[in-house]
Formats: sequence, C-alpha cells, structure tokens
Amino acid sequence: MISSVHGAKEEEEAENPFHCLPDDVVLNIFDKVSHIKWLCRCFLVSKRFASLVYRVQTISITSDISRVQTASEQFSLRLHVSGLVFLAKLSQIRALNIEIRSDFVDDNDSVFKWGANFPQLDSVTVLYATSLSKMTGSGKKEAVETENGITQEEVHRREAVAVECIKCAIRWVGILCYVVLDYPMLQSVTICDSMSKGVKVCLGGEKLEECRNVFDFEWVSSLGKRAKLWTQENMKVGSVPVLELPVSGCVMKGVTVVNFRMFADDNSEVETAMVDAFAEEHGVFLEAVVQILEKHRDGIEALLHN
Repeated sequence: MISSVHGAKEEEEAENPFHCLPDDVVLNIFDKVSHIKWLCRCFLVSKRFASLVYRVQTISITSDISRVQTASEQFSLRLHVSGLVFLAKLSQIRALNIEIRSDFVDDNDSVFKWGANFPQLDSVTVLYATSLSKMTGSGKKEAVETENGITQEEVHRREAVAVECIKCAIRWVGILCYVVLDYPMLQSVTICDSMSKGVKVCLGGEKLEECRNVFDFEWVSSLGKRAKLWTQENMKVGSVPVLELPVSGCVMKGVTVVNFRMFADDNSEVETAMVDAFAEEHGVFLEAVVQILEKHRDGIEALLHN
C-alpha cells in the first residue's frame, strides 16, 4: 500500500511540467513570488522546492504592528509571527521589503503624508491639506478667494494625526533595528505602509551600514518614552492657506505642516531633515515642503522659530 502511494506521487511529479524546469528557472520564479506567505507554502510542496526556497534572495513581508509598543522584544514577537522566523532559515536573502498594515482612518476629502529622515530620525514632518487638485487657469483668482485658515478644532485634529505619525516613525525605527541587527546578510531594506501615508523608506549600502553601526535595542526601546516627554516642547505647527506647486501643476489648500524635532540641534538641521524626509517621494509632497521653506516662511514661523 505504501509503495503504491509513493509510486502515485512519483508519477504525478513526473507528469507535472513544473518539476521538469531547471533549478535556476524555479529559483527565479520564487524570487518573483517573493512574499513570505507563498514561499512558506512552496517550501512544503517537496524537498526540491524546499532546498530552492532556501536560496531565495528577495523577500516581501506584510505585517500588522500598529498596536505594538517600541520595546524590541515586542517588535521581535510580532515580526516573528509575521514570518521572520522562517526568514531566519533563508541564509542567502539580500533584499527585504516590509509592508505595514495602516490603521489610519482614510478621509477622502483631505490628504496627508508624513516623512522622517531614517535612520537618524532627526525629526518627523507631517503635511496635511484640505484638498489637493490640479491647477487651473483661474488658479490665482481661486487662491485669492480661498478662505484663509482652518478652524481651531481642525488644527487640533491634525495635531493628533501628527502624533500618530510620530509613533509610526518610532515603530519603523524599531523594525529597522530588529531586522538590521538580527539579519546581517541583508543588503537592502524597504518599509512602507498599506495606505502610503508614510514616505517609503529605502535603505541600502552606506545607509544600511550606518544602521548597523549606530543601532542598539536599548536606544530604540527608549524612543517611545522620550517622544512622550518631547511632544509638547518639540512639536511646532504652521499653516499655509493656499500652496501652489508649479512643477507638479497642482495646488494644495488648507495646508498644515507639523514638525516634531527629535535629534536635530538647530533650525538649519530641522529644515534639512524636513526636505530629506520627503526626498524619496519625488512628487507633490517634496515640492510642497520645498515651496513652504522657500516662499512661505512667514506662514510657518511658529514651526521653525518658536
């Protein structure tokens, strides 16, 4: 009976054209699949597949850590549940892409984006606008007619969103610390969130080596506590009623910019960190930060100088 079962299995494998593919072709397919969930399933198909999965160099992981605190042990626990236990078996992995499920409440009537200059985390910057639209021929007239300012209640709501973004930035640093220190074979790491509210973090080469040199779990674990103490003193808010973005051909209305200074020493470092935070974006939000710093200083004086 046992021999007949094995015989049937061997016959099935012989008839499956996928099993006839050369190892390098199958490995290339696995690299394209990349997501840890599906690679785990491929791993269980056969001994041959398992041996090839071990050689995969690119891995993608989706993780839900929105409720995790900043302690390295908690990061470790949740990330292991999400697939990094299996990742430890993959000795040839070189690229790790992590997507974090976002728990921000999506508001279709407004837009916001946050960014931070990883891995230093000198500051966290949040841009929030009532609307983002294409600029029309009547844009300047429309800008003049736009009501200046937003309600104080809305300002407070946006500040609360900014605080959540700061927490996200700290969590992302915790993830970076964990994977960089525990998986020294990595050559590149990316982190993004499912709703694209945070600027995608892409680290490799010198930046990744910098992480290895400066990160330690104790420092990361202390970030959350320090952030709570810094919030009132280090978070500055400014506003621009109408922000024209000529390069992108867009206009933002009801713009609020929030900057949370963490390790930047002076205003010039804050400005540099604000631009660096959105450098990976290469779009309207990067242009918005540059335009605010260059042409709307009076509107954000409270942000930079108070």
